Amino acid sequence: MRVTLSVLLFFALSRPLIAAAESMFQDANQLYQNGKYSEAASIYEDLLQKKEVPEVYYNLGNAYFKDQKLGSAILSYERALKLSPRDRDVRANLTYANRLIEYKIEDKRNWSVKLVSCALGYISLKECWLVALVSYMIFISVSVIFLLIQRRLVFGKLGVATLSFAIVCALVTFLKQTNFGEGQPAIVTEETVEVRYGPAASDRLAFRMVEGLKVFVTDTKPGWYRLELRDRQTGWVPQSGVTLV
Repeated sequence: MRVTLSVLLFFALSRPLIAAAESMFQDANQLYQNGKYSEAASIYEDLLQKKEVPEVYYNLGNAYFKDQKLGSAILSYERALKLSPRDRDVRANLTYANRLIEYKIEDKRNWSVKLVSCALGYISLKECWLVALVSYMIFISVSVIFLLIQRRLVFGKLGVATLSFAIVCALVTFLKQTNFGEGQPAIVTEETVEVRYGPAASDRLAFRMVEGLKVFVTDTKPGWYRLELRDRQTGWVPQSGVTLV
């Protein structure tokens, strides 16, 4: 559990709000220490309404885990990892929580897709956009210098190098933004969810999913999500059964 909350994470708030957020965070931590996990989770949720912070999501995941709400715990860890992808504590807790899921899914993706997806998992979307923007600005600067000085041998090669780097950064950002084409990640937050062949309760049952499974939403209909699992099973579920990361 994280016991301190850096005020820098709430820099967009005024000083009174920062003080209030810090006080709420400490109150929630105390409730957690006293074994009042549901009450602690409620305060963490209120904090996250003001600003999404990885430390709060991490503690929220711990509170839900202690309260035996595996799906909500995994969801919170996933959201924390989305904001802070290289946090070892978050990764360790998420890995442990995933081991407790009753039903295991076989990952049938190509090894190269798995490798790239794993690598992208260690950088945040914000970091991708920042690097892409900086690389684009460097390319523009080099291009301007090239036009002014017109030394083709030096700036021509440098221009090609910076352009190539900018294109790679843009591609990485696109893959991160689109989640490698897998769809929007979501977590099963109900104990059992029925997956059907169509977006209606009258459609035939395809299979069932258990709490905590990670799925990918590929389409939506009013009240329904079309999802895909990494073992390539697909189907429709009520939106109440899963929560988007």
